[in-house]
Amino acid sequence: MELSIQQADLAFAAGRALGSVAVRNPLPLLSCVLVEAESGGVRVTGTDLDVTTSVFVPCQVKTPGKAAVSARHFNDVVRKLPKGELKLSIKSNQCEVAYGGGKGWSRFPTQPAGEFPRIPELKAETRLQIEGDALSRLAGRTSYAASTEDARPQLNGVLIESRKDQLALIATDGHRLARAVRKGSFAALDDKGLIIPARALSAVSRTAEEATSAVEIEVAGGRNQAGFSTRVGEYRVQILTRLLEGDYPNYQQVVPKDNPKEMQAKRDDLIEAVDIVASHADNVTRQVRFALRRGRLGVSSTTPELGAGEQQLDADYQGDDMEIGYNASYLLDILRSIPTERVVFRLKTALSAGLIEPVGAMPLAEESMLCLIMPLRLPDAVG
Repeated sequence: MELSIQQADLAFAAGRALGSVAVRNPLPLLSCVLVEAESGGVRVTGTDLDVTTSVFVPCQVKTPGKAAVSARHFNDVVRKLPKGELKLSIKSNQCEVAYGGGKGWSRFPTQPAGEFPRIPELKAETRLQIEGDALSRLAGRTSYAASTEDARPQLNGVLIESRKDQLALIATDGHRLARAVRKGSFAALDDKGLIIPARALSAVSRTAEEATSAVEIEVAGGRNQAGFSTRVGEYRVQILTRLLEGDYPNYQQVVPKDNPKEMQAKRDDLIEAVDIVASHADNVTRQVRFALRRGRLGVSSTTPELGAGEQQLDADYQGDDMEIGYNASYLLDILRSIPTERVVFRLKTALSAGLIEPVGAMPLAEESMLCLIMPLRLPDAVG
């Protein structure tokens, strides 16, 4: 293998491929990225067998070939190299990167490239496209709500629903739920949708945010695999992922339809108050108390070990007095995902699910979102 490539190009490819490499893996090859020089450029691939990221970068290839090198070590070194042309080659069974016009070089031990896991071939049955920046926004507004526990594997992913006139992403961990919608013209999926592992969606979102072309989503006929392909300038990026099996819970059943009490407030004021007061919250429950009164909202928390704090906010609320407990971390995730200046809480009782939504127009009229949060029990709550 012998090729010439710009440092920035190789750093991009190595960094993105690293995103699919597990932090710890007993198999040495799964701690590597595969560097393949082929006609017209180099392809860098990383995989943990569930998620695979492959980046193709155009460059001058003198001799085709391939090498498997430690993903983190390779990435750490390449990103530190000076900008300009690099020359990659194989010398004495090591991958050498020469830089600075011959002033310096780094060599990396290699693993048997022929034993690197074969990249799965995706035979697409369904294809749909969405703008990269739109997909990144939808992912950012939902993926935080996916579960990190193993009890219900389907909740470790984000549901993608696609109909002819809209595409929606939904995530829930049983304590909160987020749904983000983009209206437009899309290819329809079946009623079950796709459940994308949250980790895979994070990698997709990062690339989609920078994409200079639409993201093409391909779904395998067996509904067990999906691919996300796009361009970032001259780079071609493909992320393949296994889909989570089983049916996603019927989230529409838990979205309340009759929450008559409304409280509006400035989003930034709420974030500030909750963030400060939560410094006194229990480290496990992270509970803060909302005290709703006509025209104002009190946010407070108290624990024997960490003391107490309270902040009063102006709020548009005309209902009966009510006190509700919330997990501060869940609240902050929701509030930070909403792009409008003001938010509305739609409530019923201190023990029932509440809705949190934007107030006024979203930055893009074709997008909408809805968040749900379950309260924490307060023994002396009113309402």
